[in-house]
Amino acid sequence: MAQLGPTRLLSLRVSPLYFRLETLGAFRVPEYKGAIFRGGFGEYFRDLVCATRTPVCSGCPHLATCPYSTVFETPVIAERFTVLRKYPNAPHPFVLVPPLDNGTELAAGTSLDLGITLIGRGIDYLPHFIRVFEGMGSDGRYGGRFRIRSVVSAVGANQVVYDGMTRRFVAEPPLWKPEETTAAVRRLSVEFLTPLRIRTEERYNLRPDFVAIVHALLRRIHLLSEIHGDGSTDGGHTWMHELFRQADAVKTERADFRLYAWDRMSGRQGRRVQMDGVIGRLEAEGDLTELAGYFRAGEWLSVGSGTSMGMGKYRMGTGE
Repeated sequence: MAQLGPTRLLSLRVSPLYFRLETLGAFRVPEYKGAIFRGGFGEYFRDLVCATRTPVCSGCPHLATCPYSTVFETPVIAERFTVLRKYPNAPHPFVLVPPLDNGTELAAGTSLDLGITLIGRGIDYLPHFIRVFEGMGSDGRYGGRFRIRSVVSAVGANQVVYDGMTRRFVAEPPLWKPEETTAAVRRLSVEFLTPLRIRTEERYNLRPDFVAIVHALLRRIHLLSEIHGDGSTDGGHTWMHELFRQADAVKTERADFRLYAWDRMSGRQGRRVQMDGVIGRLEAEGDLTELAGYFRAGEWLSVGSGTSMGMGKYRMGTGE
């Protein structure tokens, strides 16, 4: 009998994309490029759509319908999202993964892949994302000038969605779908390609084990499905508790992490904010067949905090 993919994602539209960029001159960026792309994105998005031009979004009468608010601030509307009573912020309907090379000074004509996964209503705002990054590229303040050569799907045959040379959409963004498989999974590995930043018992966890990562991943999937899904889920936590129980029986065979220290300038706080996380690899053994489906989804959804800056991006492997 086929093992269905993660049921909590069946109500959630997920479209992983690559924005294929080309530098148009000298391009100078930090080694970790997540903050510079995210910071410019937020500034340009707000300038593009803000109707009131007020300096802050709080108290705005358009908060519930504004594209910027929906995508970047993602307001917590208490009467709609009771699931957020214990959480200070709602998850954004997108994940950004910066180019993963370590280069800081790039020549004109360098190709860069910027990963952007759109989630739920975030998919409807793809034209806004494109206009924002075209504006950033023309501006030149975010490392240098660049252009969008194309936007392609990150799943399947890398179908072109948007042609940056003609500035036309050529296809709808394809959706990622949970897999169905009959294969049992006894071994699983996750290699974090960008810093993982999660809390365990109210403290940032610099030595996460398998259980800590499972808890962070499933909580994120739960919130995304409740906030950005189509509302077909039951809103309960039973499904998570069963998976937590399965995770408790899994053995962490290897957890090799190192600290990745970096900070970013917060325009809202007017100061630099430390964003340390860990990079490395974890291997686990046990009954992982059901959990593996959620980890596969997490390859596109990422895990932990800072996912809008590219944090928590990992690559997964499995075996019997």
